[in-house]
Amino acid sequence: MAGSSILQTRVSADLITQLAADAEILGLANVSEALREGIDLIHRRAEQVRLAQSYDDFYGGRPAPLDEVTAAIWGEPTDE
Repeated sequence: MAGSSILQTRVSADLITQLAADAEILGLANVSEALREGIDLIHRRAEQVRLAQSYDDFYGGRPAPLDEVTAAIWGEPTDE
């Protein structure tokens, strides 16, 4: 989807105060920028979960096999 959209949500005054403080500590311009950063973190986390699920689907829930170099360096995994 091209362009941008305006999102609305109701949050407590305490949360807005905390977000403003968090934005300042992180060097972000304002609460809106902090919220955009938070949305980006959620998106990246979802991408990681999708990738992990695709590995699980491909390997049928079993661990992915180790390549020869990794096995030589770290050894074969154990069921600990």
